[in-house]
Amino acid sequence: MMCQCVFYTTCYKQELLQRFKELQEENEMINLFELTRMGDIYRFGYVAQDSTIDTIETLAHIISDIIQKIGIIQIAKKYLRQRKDLSINDKKEIEKSFVTHNYLSTQEGFSALTYYLVYMPLLAVLKEYQEINIDGWLRFRTYKYKMILEDILEQFIEDYLIKKDIVKFIKMVREMRSLNTPLEDIIHLVYTNNGEMNILNEKMEEVTALYIKQYCKELLTDSTLNKEDLMMHIFITVSPRRITVHQHQKSKQPQFIKTLEGIFEINIKYCKGCKYCTDNTNTTRT
Repeated sequence: MMCQCVFYTTCYKQELLQRFKELQEENEMINLFELTRMGDIYRFGYVAQDSTIDTIETLAHIISDIIQKIGIIQIAKKYLRQRKDLSINDKKEIEKSFVTHNYLSTQEGFSALTYYLVYMPLLAVLKEYQEINIDGWLRFRTYKYKMILEDILEQFIEDYLIKKDIVKFIKMVREMRSLNTPLEDIIHLVYTNNGEMNILNEKMEEVTALYIKQYCKELLTDSTLNKEDLMMHIFITVSPRRITVHQHQKSKQPQFIKTLEGIFEINIKYCKGCKYCTDNTNTTRT
């Protein structure tokens, strides 16, 4: 039984041509498609000798890829135009990163969002009617998909700004650190079995409470600061020549270590199994 599917578009002729040609080159679609024009509307007709589920699914994948990518770009451009608080460079970087992070081609797999809100509805319509107006689908059938994308974009922007602030912070601290005289040669950052952080001095003596009292006295009245904030303040103030991190795999806050790495760079070393770590592991097991 012959399978014939038709796709109409005003704006996305090139996208369709590219996807069809890619699949033909990969021998996934051996039947030719026919392109005709009716005024501003392009008609893509595809005829397969055998009406198989695989053929319909392949065509649904093609249209899903196009609609997914265009939908992501449309939401990014529309939403970012409204964000007057962002610079032009920030908007360009956010748009580029957002599209890269959220677009998955058929070869890469499906996100649950695309699968249930784009691909499955397209597949159902193709099976029943064998034709789709791509421009109309994007305009009238992707409302829920775009609403969710907008929520994702909002969080994406917040994460972007936080990372940008962290980068600024790290750069500023690096500059300050280059001017400071180290107060200690070596400080050890040790993670306990429950993920807590402790500071040991060069002699492997516990000095966490002492350093908090000595270097964080003015910060202790600030209820918004947690232990990680105080520890970071200590490292920046003391500015040791080297930090050795013990049992880092037990950390509950990996971002803390990443920030330390950004500030201290090659001056951070990771313990590969010293006597202190071995003794503490054995004591815990006992």
